[in-house]
Amino acid sequence: MVEALSRIFSWAALFCAAVCECSAQASSGFDGTWVLRLNGQNIIKLTLATEHGRVTGWLTKPGKIDLDGDGGVGAITADQVTLPVQKSKSKPGRLELRIGGDGYVMTLTGQDRASLAWEGPGPFHLERAAEGSTVVLATSLAEPPYPEEIRALREHLRTMVKEDQEARMPVDPARMEAVDARNRPEVLHIFDQYGWVTRSLAGKDAAHNYWLLIQHQTPEIQRRFLPELERAAKAGEASMSDYAYLYDRVQVGLGKPQHWGSQFTCKGRKPVLDPVDDRAGLDVRRHELSMPPIRAYLKFASHADLCRQAR
Repeated sequence: MVEALSRIFSWAALFCAAVCECSAQASSGFDGTWVLRLNGQNIIKLTLATEHGRVTGWLTKPGKIDLDGDGGVGAITADQVTLPVQKSKSKPGRLELRIGGDGYVMTLTGQDRASLAWEGPGPFHLERAAEGSTVVLATSLAEPPYPEEIRALREHLRTMVKEDQEARMPVDPARMEAVDARNRPEVLHIFDQYGWVTRSLAGKDAAHNYWLLIQHQTPEIQRRFLPELERAAKAGEASMSDYAYLYDRVQVGLGKPQHWGSQFTCKGRKPVLDPVDDRAGLDVRRHELSMPPIRAYLKFASHADLCRQAR
């Protein structure tokens, strides 16, 4: 009798252990390989698994991703980096992740679909790959068959933007002024030839690059081109967030409050938001244009670095 009971308790203990182990290994609903696809190309891969009740995994992405004005992918580099999930916190349908020092929030939006929001623009829309499938990431974005003249324009804009950004990282005021002055006749010539560079003319990345060059020109040029950008943006031919940045810059340059909170001043080596016309509704307006909340925006590492370099 004692021996029989002992066997029963032993089986019960084993059964309980098995159930507990299965419970600990239960899927969070996020397990699998998630992919950001753009025009049929795989851009980002996020592989997740639940181990002992905790979600772990890896994020593989291009070494550098250039975002367009709407937070979409504008360009990628051929090199790739793989970063581990450092922390995770799951709730039904929602997963908070820390990867490479950045915070992400992943939300299930449908069967094998999810959004991945981070501290910058977004969110990215992910699809869960079929189990056992091999996901190979693209090393460059496919480019439509533009005419030779437009391909040359796109390359010219990329070259000017590369020089523009190199003069600003790290900040070199003398070099910035020299590069902006050298680009000035070029951006004016481009406008004389094509008007505002639109998405249908040369692509989203080229339209964004042209805006960036105008953003760094003289206040007179910024004011002159603001209505052109507004018309393009309202027609879907340019980014509304690019328009917001140029609008704010023009307003601040005129000594007036900005509207979308894109402009700040470095004070005490920290970014301090320039005056805003409606502070209470600021984050709502920013969200409508896929811009991050203002608190997160002011904490961007690039902004902190810029202010630390300010003299």
